[in-house]
Amino acid sequence: MKRVLVLGGGFGGVAAARHLATSPQGGRDVEVRLVNRSNFLTYTPFLADVAGGTIALVHAVPPLRAMAPYAHSEVAEIESIDIAAQRVEVRLPDGMADAREYDYLVLALGATTSFRHGAGAAEFGLPLYSVADAFLLRNRVLEMLELASVSRDPALRRELLTFVFCGGGFSGIEGAAAIEDLVHDALRYYPAISPDEPRFILAPHGDRLLAQIDERLGAYVLASLRKRTVDVRLGVGVTDVTARSATLSTGEVVPSRTVMWAAGLEANPLLRDVDLPKDGHGAVQVGRNLQVAGRDNVFALGDCATVPTATPGMFYAPTAQNAEREGPVVARNILALLRGEPARHTFDYAPIGSLGSLGHRDAVAQLKGVKLSGFAAWFLWRGVYLSKLPRFSRKLQVALDWTGDLFNPAEIAYLPLGAHAPARPGAGDVAGVGGEPPAPES
Repeated sequence: MKRVLVLGGGFGGVAAARHLATSPQGGRDVEVRLVNRSNFLTYTPFLADVAGGTIALVHAVPPLRAMAPYAHSEVAEIESIDIAAQRVEVRLPDGMADAREYDYLVLALGATTSFRHGAGAAEFGLPLYSVADAFLLRNRVLEMLELASVSRDPALRRELLTFVFCGGGFSGIEGAAAIEDLVHDALRYYPAISPDEPRFILAPHGDRLLAQIDERLGAYVLASLRKRTVDVRLGVGVTDVTARSATLSTGEVVPSRTVMWAAGLEANPLLRDVDLPKDGHGAVQVGRNLQVAGRDNVFALGDCATVPTATPGMFYAPTAQNAEREGPVVARNILALLRGEPARHTFDYAPIGSLGSLGHRDAVAQLKGVKLSGFAAWFLWRGVYLSKLPRFSRKLQVALDWTGDLFNPAEIAYLPLGAHAPARPGAGDVAGVGGEPPAPES
């Protein structure tokens, strides 16, 4: 029996494992093992909704064992990949080291948030790339409201109630819109905070928003955010982040305890020492069949791979939409190799389009040349992503979350857990808050 090892439980890895494990040939001749550091897939389109509180955290993480039921799903930390020995070293949940050998390897390790353009961003910035990130961002925002509501120091209140968002792509825009919604909806519970006190600054670095979509839709997004309370600074980036400030590329130092960092991605650092050809960004280079050149039994897809299009010199964008469709191509090619045939299936796909939520029942959509904005795009955004969720029960749960959000006030409970929380005022702030900070929890 041949062993196929899929590393990474994102959209691409799950799609590859599912198609391999449900294939008639795969069922007889192939053991498919899916290794991921968690037992769920992060449904990335819902991260802003989790941060904003319109979707329960657990509803944005469908379990891998349900999504790829015929594959052997395994939770483990991947520590090293030895291509020559066809062996992967892992660390199991109980702390024990182990190894996984393979005949065919599928690299679907995704990417990580890139902090390279901002000093201090890795330590003090709040990314929005995982469900844990969304959880921590929401905690931070709600804690700032709690602290500001009892502070008598105007300068400290301004620092606590200033929220900076770095990045003009979908994550940055959707995150800013969701947090702005959350704060203004929550203010009904904080009578000591005036509605005009919270500040929201979006520093996208580029000269336009959502460069991936039609320029007119980008202009609509800009106008929509500016009509609200988001101060969009086109052409301005964040160059430095500390625990209490963000420095903009203009030189302005903005006092803030909350800097959401969505300024790009980089290939998973696990790949740095792996003996495979990579591009300048560290992504594995593959052919149009997603096979690594010179390594017939190694395939890569998704954010950790640079996938060429039919046009020389052009590459597919590292999106979930593409990764989900690359998975079946990898599966078909591995099954072909098992039959003694060449891996001739190529990835040829014209993206359906792009969707972006702006909160406030507002969105933009670009689908096969059709461009929508406003409520119609918002309704379409929710309908498309709801339909792609696995299992009817999960669709129903998310639909109920969204329905409840239309009628219920903002949920303001938070759990001060994790690396970025609580963000208590320092010793010099105690007088401004009006009392001693609470004792640490035991």
